[in-house]
Amino acid sequence: MRTLNLRIPPFIMVLIITFLLITLLTMLSPLLFPIDLGTTNLSARMIPPSFIEGGTPQNFLGTDHLGRDFMIRLFYGTKNSLLVAFGSMLIATLIGTVMGVLAGLYKGPLDTIVSFLTDVKLSVPSIIIAIVCASVFGTGKWILVLIIGLTGYPTFTRLVRGQTIQLKEANFMECSRALGASKMRILFEHVFINISSPLIVHATMRFSSFILLESSLSFLGIGIQPPDVSLGLMVSAGRNYLINSWWLSIVPSLIIIVIVLQVSLIGDWLRDQLDPKYKNS
Repeated sequence: MRTLNLRIPPFIMVLIITFLLITLLTMLSPLLFPIDLGTTNLSARMIPPSFIEGGTPQNFLGTDHLGRDFMIRLFYGTKNSLLVAFGSMLIATLIGTVMGVLAGLYKGPLDTIVSFLTDVKLSVPSIIIAIVCASVFGTGKWILVLIIGLTGYPTFTRLVRGQTIQLKEANFMECSRALGASKMRILFEHVFINISSPLIVHATMRFSSFILLESSLSFLGIGIQPPDVSLGLMVSAGRNYLINSWWLSIVPSLIIIVIVLQVSLIGDWLRDQLDPKYKNS
Protein backbone atom coordinates (compact mmCIF):
# COMPACT_ATOMS: atom_id res chain seq x y z
CA MET A 1 0.00 0.00 0.00
CA ARG A 2 1.39 3.38 -1.00
CA THR A 3 2.15 5.70 1.91
CA LEU A 4 0.84 9.23 1.51
CA ASN A 5 3.13 12.08 2.43
CA LEU A 6 1.14 15.16 1.60
CA ARG A 7 3.23 18.30 1.60
CA ILE A 8 0.87 21.23 1.32
CA PRO A 9 2.47 24.21 -0.45
CA PRO A 10 1.77 27.63 1.13
CA PHE A 11 -0.37 28.70 -1.83
CA ILE A 12 -2.59 25.61 -1.57
CA MET A 13 -2.80 26.06 2.19
CA VAL A 14 -4.04 29.62 1.70
CA LEU A 15 -6.66 28.35 -0.78
CA ILE A 16 -7.85 25.66 1.63
CA ILE A 17 -8.04 28.02 4.60
CA THR A 18 -9.84 30.68 2.54
CA PHE A 19 -12.37 28.18 1.22
CA LEU A 20 -13.02 26.80 4.71
CA LEU A 21 -13.49 30.33 6.07
CA ILE A 22 -15.94 31.19 3.29
CA THR A 23 -17.85 27.98 3.96
CA LEU A 24 -17.91 28.48 7.73
CA LEU A 25 -18.98 32.13 7.61
CA THR A 26 -21.72 31.52 5.06
CA MET A 27 -23.08 28.49 6.93
CA LEU A 28 -23.31 30.65 10.06
CA SER A 29 -25.11 33.46 8.21
CA PRO A 30 -28.55 32.63 9.75
CA LEU A 31 -26.94 33.12 13.18
CA LEU A 32 -24.82 36.13 12.22
CA PHE A 33 -27.60 37.87 10.26
CA PRO A 34 -31.00 36.59 11.45
CA ILE A 35 -33.26 38.35 8.94
CA ASP A 36 -36.34 37.59 6.89
CA LEU A 37 -35.17 37.31 3.29
CA GLY A 38 -38.58 38.39 2.06
CA THR A 39 -38.54 41.77 3.86
CA THR A 40 -38.17 44.77 1.56
CA ASN A 41 -37.53 48.49 2.07
CA LEU A 42 -38.23 50.43 -1.12
CA SER A 43 -37.23 53.72 0.50
CA ALA A 44 -33.64 52.43 0.72
CA ARG A 45 -33.39 50.76 -2.69
CA MET A 46 -30.26 50.91 -4.87
CA ILE A 47 -27.95 52.44 -2.25
CA PRO A 48 -24.38 52.09 -3.53
CA PRO A 49 -21.62 50.37 -1.51
CA SER A 50 -20.04 52.40 1.29
CA PHE A 51 -16.78 52.82 -0.67
CA ILE A 52 -18.65 54.54 -3.52
CA GLU A 53 -20.01 58.08 -3.37
CA GLY A 54 -23.52 58.03 -1.95
CA GLY A 55 -23.01 54.88 0.09
CA THR A 56 -23.73 54.49 3.79
CA PRO A 57 -21.73 52.73 6.54
CA GLN A 58 -24.81 50.68 7.49
CA ASN A 59 -24.81 48.90 4.11
CA PHE A 60 -21.24 48.00 3.23
CA LEU A 61 -22.15 46.60 -0.20
CA GLY A 62 -25.24 48.74 -0.61
CA THR A 63 -28.79 47.54 -1.22
CA ASP A 64 -30.55 45.87 -4.12
CA HIS A 65 -33.57 46.98 -6.18
CA LEU A 66 -35.91 46.11 -3.28
CA GLY A 67 -33.87 47.85 -0.57
CA ARG A 68 -32.43 44.66 0.94
CA ASP A 69 -28.91 44.63 2.35
CA PHE A 70 -26.78 43.23 -0.44
CA MET A 71 -23.93 41.88 1.71
CA ILE A 72 -26.27 39.87 3.92
CA ARG A 73 -28.00 38.41 0.89
CA LEU A 74 -24.57 37.56 -0.52
CA PHE A 75 -23.84 35.52 2.60
CA TYR A 76 -27.16 33.67 2.31
CA GLY A 77 -26.75 33.18 -1.43
CA THR A 78 -23.26 31.71 -1.06
CA LYS A 79 -24.54 29.41 1.69
CA ASN A 80 -27.34 28.08 -0.50
CA SER A 81 -25.08 27.59 -3.51
CA LEU A 82 -22.51 25.70 -1.42
CA LEU A 83 -25.21 23.57 0.22
CA VAL A 84 -26.66 22.58 -3.14
CA ALA A 85 -23.21 21.77 -4.52
CA PHE A 86 -22.18 19.75 -1.44
CA GLY A 87 -25.47 17.85 -1.36
CA SER A 88 -25.32 17.13 -5.08
CA MET A 89 -21.72 15.93 -4.79
CA LEU A 90 -22.65 13.51 -2.00
CA ILE A 91 -25.59 12.09 -3.95
CA ALA A 92 -23.59 11.75 -7.16
CA THR A 93 -20.70 10.12 -5.29
CA LEU A 94 -22.97 7.65 -3.48
CA ILE A 95 -24.99 6.60 -6.53
CA GLY A 96 -21.98 6.52 -8.84
CA THR A 97 -19.89 4.48 -6.39
CA VAL A 98 -22.59 1.87 -5.79
CA MET A 99 -23.37 1.46 -9.49
CA GLY A 100 -19.69 1.43 -10.47
CA VAL A 101 -18.74 -1.20 -7.89
CA LEU A 102 -21.66 -3.45 -8.83
CA ALA A 103 -20.87 -3.13 -12.54
CA GLY A 104 -17.18 -3.81 -11.96
CA LEU A 105 -17.57 -6.80 -9.64
CA TYR A 106 -20.48 -8.51 -11.38
CA LYS A 107 -19.90 -8.69 -15.09
CA GLY A 108 -22.65 -9.65 -17.49
CA PRO A 109 -26.14 -8.16 -17.83
CA LEU A 110 -25.74 -5.84 -14.83
CA ASP A 111 -22.54 -4.33 -16.22
CA THR A 112 -24.15 -3.97 -19.65
CA ILE A 113 -27.18 -2.14 -18.23
CA VAL A 114 -25.11 0.18 -16.03
CA SER A 115 -22.70 0.98 -18.87
CA PHE A 116 -25.58 1.66 -21.25
CA LEU A 117 -27.32 4.01 -18.82
CA THR A 118 -24.04 5.79 -18.15
CA ASP A 119 -23.30 6.27 -21.86
CA VAL A 120 -26.84 7.54 -22.51
CA LYS A 121 -26.56 10.08 -19.69
CA LEU A 122 -23.12 11.26 -20.79
CA SER A 123 -24.38 11.81 -24.33
CA VAL A 124 -26.89 14.43 -23.14
CA PRO A 125 -25.67 17.73 -21.57
CA SER A 126 -26.34 17.87 -17.85
CA ILE A 127 -27.97 21.29 -18.02
CA ILE A 128 -30.58 20.02 -20.51
CA ILE A 129 -31.54 17.14 -18.21
CA ALA A 130 -31.57 19.46 -15.20
CA ILE A 131 -33.82 21.98 -16.97
CA VAL A 132 -36.30 19.27 -17.97
CA CYS A 133 -36.34 17.70 -14.50
CA ALA A 134 -36.69 21.07 -12.75
CA SER A 135 -39.60 21.98 -15.04
CA VAL A 136 -41.37 18.70 -14.24
CA PHE A 137 -40.62 18.17 -10.55
CA GLY A 138 -40.33 21.76 -9.32
CA THR A 139 -37.58 24.05 -8.10
CA GLY A 140 -37.26 23.54 -4.36
CA LYS A 141 -33.77 23.65 -2.86
CA TRP A 142 -33.63 19.96 -1.98
CA ILE A 143 -35.28 18.94 -5.24
CA LEU A 144 -32.51 20.89 -6.96
CA VAL A 145 -29.90 18.97 -4.94
CA LEU A 146 -31.42 15.66 -6.06
CA ILE A 147 -31.66 16.73 -9.70
CA ILE A 148 -28.07 17.95 -9.93
CA GLY A 149 -26.82 14.87 -8.06
CA LEU A 150 -28.63 12.55 -10.46
CA THR A 151 -27.22 14.37 -13.47
CA GLY A 152 -23.67 14.10 -12.12
CA TYR A 153 -23.37 10.46 -11.08
CA PRO A 154 -22.30 8.89 -14.46
CA THR A 155 -18.72 10.18 -14.33
CA PHE A 156 -18.37 8.65 -10.86
CA THR A 157 -19.83 5.37 -12.13
CA ARG A 158 -17.38 5.19 -15.02
CA LEU A 159 -14.41 6.00 -12.77
CA VAL A 160 -15.34 3.50 -10.05
CA ARG A 161 -16.19 0.76 -12.56
CA GLY A 162 -12.78 1.07 -14.19
CA GLN A 163 -10.97 1.08 -10.84
CA THR A 164 -12.97 -1.91 -9.62
CA ILE A 165 -12.22 -3.97 -12.72
CA GLN A 166 -8.49 -3.30 -12.25
CA LEU A 167 -8.63 -4.25 -8.57
CA LYS A 168 -10.64 -7.37 -9.34
CA GLU A 169 -7.69 -8.84 -11.25
CA ALA A 170 -5.05 -7.81 -8.68
CA ASN A 171 -3.00 -10.50 -6.92
CA PHE A 172 -4.01 -9.44 -3.41
CA MET A 173 -7.67 -9.86 -4.36
CA GLU A 174 -6.98 -13.40 -5.54
CA CYS A 175 -5.15 -14.10 -2.28
CA SER A 176 -8.06 -12.79 -0.22
CA ARG A 177 -10.51 -14.97 -2.10
CA ALA A 178 -8.21 -17.98 -1.73
CA LEU A 179 -8.02 -17.40 2.03
CA GLY A 180 -11.80 -17.51 2.21
CA ALA A 181 -12.58 -13.81 2.61
CA SER A 182 -16.24 -13.00 2.07
CA LYS A 183 -17.42 -10.72 -0.70
CA MET A 184 -18.44 -8.04 1.81
CA ARG A 185 -15.01 -8.15 3.46
CA ILE A 186 -13.28 -7.86 0.09
CA LEU A 187 -15.61 -5.02 -0.82
CA PHE A 188 -14.91 -2.93 2.29
CA GLU A 189 -11.28 -3.86 3.01
CA HIS A 190 -9.95 -3.79 -0.53
CA VAL A 191 -12.26 -2.19 -3.08
CA PHE A 192 -13.55 0.85 -1.17
CA ILE A 193 -10.20 1.63 0.43
CA ASN A 194 -8.29 1.46 -2.86
CA ILE A 195 -10.79 3.52 -4.86
CA SER A 196 -11.05 6.22 -2.17
CA SER A 197 -8.13 8.33 -3.44
CA PRO A 198 -9.27 8.74 -7.07
CA LEU A 199 -12.85 9.12 -5.84
CA ILE A 200 -11.92 12.01 -3.51
CA VAL A 201 -10.01 13.72 -6.29
CA HIS A 202 -12.86 13.32 -8.77
CA ALA A 203 -15.47 14.52 -6.27
CA THR A 204 -13.39 17.61 -5.52
CA MET A 205 -13.00 18.48 -9.19
CA ARG A 206 -16.69 17.83 -9.93
CA PHE A 207 -17.72 20.16 -7.11
CA SER A 208 -16.89 23.15 -9.32
CA SER A 209 -19.22 21.92 -12.08
CA PHE A 210 -22.03 21.48 -9.54
CA ILE A 211 -21.57 25.09 -8.39
CA LEU A 212 -21.73 26.29 -12.00
CA LEU A 213 -24.76 24.14 -12.83
CA GLU A 214 -26.69 25.42 -9.81
CA SER A 215 -25.78 29.01 -10.69
CA SER A 216 -26.86 28.48 -14.29
CA LEU A 217 -30.22 27.01 -13.31
CA SER A 218 -30.88 29.79 -10.79
CA PHE A 219 -29.85 32.41 -13.36
CA LEU A 220 -32.38 30.93 -15.79
CA GLY A 221 -35.09 31.11 -13.12
CA ILE A 222 -35.55 27.35 -12.58
CA GLY A 223 -33.24 26.97 -9.60
CA ILE A 224 -33.64 28.45 -6.12
CA GLN A 225 -36.64 30.78 -6.06
CA PRO A 226 -37.26 34.12 -4.28
CA PRO A 227 -37.48 35.14 -1.50
CA ASP A 228 -34.68 32.61 -1.01
CA VAL A 229 -31.44 33.49 -2.74
CA SER A 230 -28.41 31.96 -4.43
CA LEU A 231 -25.41 33.37 -6.28
CA GLY A 232 -26.89 32.61 -9.68
CA LEU A 233 -30.19 34.23 -8.72
CA MET A 234 -28.36 37.36 -7.55
CA VAL A 235 -26.51 37.60 -10.86
CA SER A 236 -29.81 37.26 -12.69
CA ALA A 237 -31.57 39.86 -10.53
CA GLY A 238 -28.78 42.39 -11.01
CA ARG A 239 -28.29 42.05 -14.76
CA ASN A 240 -30.92 44.72 -15.47
CA TYR A 241 -28.95 47.29 -13.46
CA LEU A 242 -25.44 46.73 -14.83
CA ILE A 243 -24.99 50.30 -16.09
CA ASN A 244 -25.70 52.16 -12.87
CA SER A 245 -25.40 49.41 -10.23
CA TRP A 246 -22.81 47.04 -11.65
CA TRP A 247 -21.96 45.51 -8.27
CA LEU A 248 -25.33 43.74 -8.07
CA SER A 249 -24.19 41.25 -10.73
CA ILE A 250 -20.40 41.62 -10.71
CA VAL A 251 -19.86 40.84 -7.01
CA PRO A 252 -21.79 37.50 -6.94
CA SER A 253 -20.15 36.60 -10.25
CA LEU A 254 -16.74 37.17 -8.68
CA ILE A 255 -17.71 35.01 -5.71
CA ILE A 256 -18.62 32.17 -8.09
CA ILE A 257 -15.31 32.58 -9.94
CA VAL A 258 -13.30 32.61 -6.69
CA ILE A 259 -14.99 29.47 -5.29
CA VAL A 260 -14.71 27.54 -8.56
CA LEU A 261 -11.06 28.55 -8.98
CA GLN A 262 -10.20 27.62 -5.38
CA VAL A 263 -11.80 24.19 -5.60
CA SER A 264 -10.31 23.50 -9.05
CA LEU A 265 -6.77 24.34 -7.90
CA ILE A 266 -7.17 22.26 -4.75
CA GLY A 267 -8.50 19.40 -6.87
CA ASP A 268 -5.53 19.64 -9.25
CA TRP A 269 -3.13 19.51 -6.31
CA LEU A 270 -4.93 16.51 -4.79
CA ARG A 271 -4.78 14.71 -8.14
CA ASP A 272 -1.03 15.29 -8.34
CA GLN A 273 -0.57 13.95 -4.81
CA LEU A 274 -2.95 10.97 -4.83
CA ASP A 275 -2.69 9.74 -8.42
CA PRO A 276 0.67 8.05 -9.05
CA LYS A 277 0.36 8.51 -12.84
CA TYR A 278 0.45 12.28 -12.40
CA LYS A 279 2.79 12.27 -9.41
CA ASN A 280 5.51 10.42 -11.28
CA SER A 281 5.11 12.23 -14.62
